[in-house]
Amino acid sequence: MKGIIDSTLREGEQAANVYFDLTEKLRIIDLLIKVGVDEIELGIAVQNPETRELIKQAGKLAGCPKLALWCRCLPGDIEETLALSPDVLALCIPVSDIHIEHKLNQDRTWVMTRARESIRQAMDKSHCYLSLGLEDASRAEPDFVEEISCLAVEEGVNRIRFADTVGIMDPVSMFRVITKLRKRFSIDIGVHTHNDFGMATANAVSALAAGADFADVTVNGLGERAGNAVLEEVVGFLAKRKGMDKYNLKRLRPLSEYVAKVSGIPLSSRKPVVGKDIFTCESGIHIDGLIKNPSNYEPFDPEEVSMRRKFLIGKKAGRSALRHKLKSLGINTEDYIPEELLRKVKIESSRLKTSFSDEELLRCASMLSP
Repeated sequence: MKGIIDSTLREGEQAANVYFDLTEKLRIIDLLIKVGVDEIELGIAVQNPETRELIKQAGKLAGCPKLALWCRCLPGDIEETLALSPDVLALCIPVSDIHIEHKLNQDRTWVMTRARESIRQAMDKSHCYLSLGLEDASRAEPDFVEEISCLAVEEGVNRIRFADTVGIMDPVSMFRVITKLRKRFSIDIGVHTHNDFGMATANAVSALAAGADFADVTVNGLGERAGNAVLEEVVGFLAKRKGMDKYNLKRLRPLSEYVAKVSGIPLSSRKPVVGKDIFTCESGIHIDGLIKNPSNYEPFDPEEVSMRRKFLIGKKAGRSALRHKLKSLGINTEDYIPEELLRKVKIESSRLKTSFSDEELLRCASMLSP
């Protein structure tokens, strides 16, 4: 694996009713830099005058990684995009028969010719890193995916980008496809996964395990329809399960919260890796296990993502949980546990359908103290 490509400012902003202004985009880029992403796809240059200023200012930020611009395989688009001197030109062309026939009104021969001419045009005009995205590759004929990939290699492209455009793949099929491409081609392979069936993050991780060099992600999974592979989840998994310490997990939550704010799409409190309640526990059995050793029920330390563990006392509380909570509130329960208090907590919590606050628990304990 060579890196994570963030596409929040391109794919993410394509989500319905999501708009970022220049200041917000620069702030997102700065936060992405702090996390340590390896490439940032800034958007599309064509008919977007803000892109020129964005790429100019983004390049001045300390530690800025490679900046990419997405581009259709059309001569005018390529000219306009290369005029902004991106580090990466992310060309894209449909490769499924559905797209070729019903979107382009063309055939495979036209696609091959247009891809070849686009690559040559880009290489004649620039020495930037060149990526060829294969749109809707997951619904394309495998032989045609291989044929156009061969063309890309012959023409000198640096990376092919396999796109699961409508999110129909699963981790097993993704692993098989990328394994086959990896064995066939030595150039960089990237994947772009969509979340229509909730598989985007798993598919991205599976592709990397199969030998893909890059995976596209977006903050909070923003993107068309159900979104894309989630930056926080992919990075969190790579860091904690694959030992990749190049990414700064403590910076994930500020990034996620900022994008939630400016996108207008709030975070779920149970969102993996960054949700504010993912380290909140109410089950008595689990609290007992966490007290004995946090690794019993936590895959990583909450402090690693700038959070803290929190125990709630309510209907599901047990003696160990109640004793621990009371002790944290300054009440010594070393020699006994007030059974009447535990009973009252369970009854009232069940009736009110909520856990006790510290103040309510202290008040209740004082009323029942021996």
